[in-house]
Amino acid sequence: MIAALILIAADTGPVLRVPAGLLADGEVAGGDPQLVWPEGATLKVEGDGGEIVVRADRAIDERAIDAFRGAAGDAIGDLRWNDDSLVLRPATGRDLRWRLTGNRVTIGFTAPAAEPAPAGDDAPDLDPQLLAIEADVAAGYPGEGRRRAEALAATYPNDRRVTRILADARSADGDAAGATRLYRQLGATDRTARRAAAFAPGAASVGVTLRDGSDLSQVESAARVDVALNDRTTIGGGVRHVASSIGDERRGSPVVEASATVRVGDEARMQAVLAGALDSGVTGGGIRYASGSAEGQWRAGITLHQPDYSTREQALYDGWLTRVSAGATYRIAPGLVGQIDLGGNRYGLAGADGAVDTITLAGGIDYIRRRGGFAFGLTYRLEAEYVQRRRGGIDFATRENHTVQGLVSGAIGEAQLTGLAGWTVDRFGGDGPNASLGLALPVGDAWRIEGSGGISSVTRPGFAGQQVFARAGVTRGLGSGR
Repeated sequence: MIAALILIAADTGPVLRVPAGLLADGEVAGGDPQLVWPEGATLKVEGDGGEIVVRADRAIDERAIDAFRGAAGDAIGDLRWNDDSLVLRPATGRDLRWRLTGNRVTIGFTAPAAEPAPAGDDAPDLDPQLLAIEADVAAGYPGEGRRRAEALAATYPNDRRVTRILADARSADGDAAGATRLYRQLGATDRTARRAAAFAPGAASVGVTLRDGSDLSQVESAARVDVALNDRTTIGGGVRHVASSIGDERRGSPVVEASATVRVGDEARMQAVLAGALDSGVTGGGIRYASGSAEGQWRAGITLHQPDYSTREQALYDGWLTRVSAGATYRIAPGLVGQIDLGGNRYGLAGADGAVDTITLAGGIDYIRRRGGFAFGLTYRLEAEYVQRRRGGIDFATRENHTVQGLVSGAIGEAQLTGLAGWTVDRFGGDGPNASLGLALPVGDAWRIEGSGGISSVTRPGFAGQQVFARAGVTRGLGSGR
């Protein structure tokens, strides 16, 4: 859903490129490659032969990065940066040295240094490693940041700075319960710790969604509660009501839902779902699996005979949907994310055999660049569904939507506002504008308000041509925030 994409875009990690006008020259002096920040930038460099972290009060430009990569070549093992920090690691089998001169850091790559002696718990040189973990998380790699923090905590279990960075990394990676346990161990009472504590036990939410097209209008109201039984198991349930209007015909459809989610590993989750329509008896369930963090995730699922109201006929005469799906999301670079999902679907009506079989393809790529408190980007989305077999009862057409949108997002206080605007072309006929505005607002420690709305020209089952949509929701963490 476009509405969902708006809210997702508001949480996109910082992008690591800035306008070319900020570029200072990228010359290489003395035979060693240089990292060059804009003239007047203030730099602070920390680290040793295996890794350095550069802090800056101005962003480095991509052309300066490209010049450094071209000069250093295979000597670079890992290079990541955002608006105010940069992490550089040499390739395996190499070491590095650095020299700071004004707005330039000159890097010399050498043979590996001798293995250092094991450090004790009280190590004064941890700042570069802590800053590197912060940079990983800020660049959109929370899983890698968490793994590095866990390795550091295994070596320095009594260092409070390490415990704190591990708590922050776990929170960024979606492990509110694990983060809260560490925050309490530290006695942390700041806003980040209180919010993690508020949502660790679970959350309750209410929301309403409006979809209004030329063929079908729907208002869906929903309420849901999810409760964490322990660090690995969460159960949830909810109710929703779908009110559909097709011309002069009206129909309301109440649905109850239940789920159980189990973390089968640090980055893997298995979820069982059940849903039943109270008025028609259509009942189904399924299994979903997801593995990975934001920088790289695999997912798959199968759901059978779930209540579904996508088409006009299903909305009026009680529909169901069976789906098999698989997909992946991968962060190609700090500001570049790709996604693809494939699915096989069967749409049916209550008391009748499956009416339509389709194959769905959804994919896209997001390029987001951040400057200060604002993010700018360009997104492409493919949403296609190809009819394979019809057996009457449901009117369904093949569609293939290609959408390009520009994005701008910024904060006003704690509120994050995100706007999208662009154009959609359906290869099988029809095109038009897309525009939307989204809001995400944390309130206090335990409340979160979200809303979005706009116009869409993405053809969907039951929604041909242009549609307007809107969504509003309120979520309350079940914890006290302490």
